[in-house]
Parts: sequence; C-alpha cells; structure tokens
Amino acid sequence: MNLKEDFDEGLGTVYERFILNYIFDRLMNQFEIKEVLEYPIFGMTGVDGINSVYFAKKDVNVTLVDFDEKRREKVINYWKILKLENRLKTFLADENQVDNLPFQNNSFELVWNFAALWFFKDADKIINKMITLSRNLVFISINNKWQLAYPVRKYVLDKQFFKKNNIFTEWINISKIKKILKNKGLTIIEDGVFDTPPWPDTCLPINEIKRKLGFKVKENQDDGWLWSMMAYFAGEGNELEERCKKFMLIENLPIWWRLKQFWSHHRYVIAKK
Repeated sequence: MNLKEDFDEGLGTVYERFILNYIFDRLMNQFEIKEVLEYPIFGMTGVDGINSVYFAKKDVNVTLVDFDEKRREKVINYWKILKLENRLKTFLADENQVDNLPFQNNSFELVWNFAALWFFKDADKIINKMITLSRNLVFISINNKWQLAYPVRKYVLDKQFFKKNNIFTEWINISKIKKILKNKGLTIIEDGVFDTPPWPDTCLPINEIKRKLGFKVKENQDDGWLWSMMAYFAGEGNELEERCKKFMLIENLPIWWRLKQFWSHHRYVIAKK
C-alpha cells in the first residue's frame, strides 16, 4: 500500500484539514480534552472519517458516529492503517432516530462536527444531543453561504449534489444554530470563519469545473504532487504542511473575520457549557 498514491485527496481538502487542526491545537491548549465525539462524521470531501485523527495522535480517545455501515467499516480500516484503532470507538446510528445514541450525558469534553448538519432535516435534534453529551465544548462548522462561489456551486456547477443528497440549506444558517446553543445556556466563545485559501469554494476539482463550463481539458494534467493526509498522519509526508502554508496568506491576514467571510469556505461557532 502506498499511502500517498492510494489516499490522494487533493490540495483543497488537505488545506482545510490543516486549518481544522490549527483550531484543534488552540482548543487543546486552552482546555483539558481527553474524550472527543465527532457526530455525525460525514461532511468533508476526501478520505472519510479522519477529521479527528489529530486528537488520537495527541492521546485523546475518539468516538465517531455515522449512519452508513459501509462507510463506518472503511473508517475503522483507515484508523487501523494508521495504527490508531486503540483510540477509536464507533457507533452506527439510525437515520430515523438521529439522536438515539448509547452514551451517557456529559461524556465528552468536546463534541463536534464538520459540514454535516445540512444532510439532516431534523439537525436540531443532533445539535441538542451534542449539547447533552458534552460536558464542556460544542464545535459546529458549516458551509459558508456568504462565500461568493456558493451560489455558483448551488445553481450552476454542482446542482446534482443538492438534489441527490436532499440538502437542507436551513442548517447552514449560523444564527439558527447559535440560537439553539444559547437557548440551552451555552456561551459562545468563538464565532467566525475559516478555510480561506486563494481559490473559491466549488467542492469540485479545477478540471471538472472546466469541463462543466465547456472548456477542453488535457487528461492527466496536474501538478505532479500527491496531497495525502493519511500519509502525513502516518509520518510519511512531513513536507505536506509546509506546502499548504504557502497558500495561507488570506487565512493569516490580521483583519476582522467578517471581511474574510465572502471568501472563506466555512463558518463556525464554538460554545462552552
């Protein structure tokens, strides 16, 4: 198995994974985190179920909740490849009872998810369950609907994604999510945007965009670089982060986050009980 070739995710996905890891870094430095729940896990492009690998690498116990058995089996295998299965627990939930989970209240220091809520009509039940299961922090990230390329993706480039997945766009309304958190007595400690690379957020490879717009594309035309977070987590791609940092100019600009929101791919909120 070649982790670089077999798990090449592309620059965009690897970039956002690193930015997520920096948020995790900050939370780990501020709070004691020994138990993490990611629920639900599906939301990011690329290799499923490795968003929380960062925590396992820091000796944190991780529990993942999914609604698809085949995907869960793949995720378990990915964690075995990384030799982190001793830090992992998984649970297969029922889509008809999204908040029916076997965990005791206040079981995790951090409960979080990434771009997952808009797949569920009753995402409010998920949010309320996240609050119940957390004893300290709730972190929710959503796709940023104010990002300039979002309407292009929704109405032109990727219409099938929204139809095929029955997307509930009301759950990328951060105000609605924050209202639920506040009504449950949580305090918002961070509120902003992240994942702000130089390219717009279309969730499609550049060659696929060119095809959809009617441009001719030369096959096998790429930059010759393999973007594999699996290889990075396995210690085989230490140069990957430095390559991604070259694209973080906008991300690191010391300006008010609201000035970045028209280019940032994701909106997020972190709340404390």
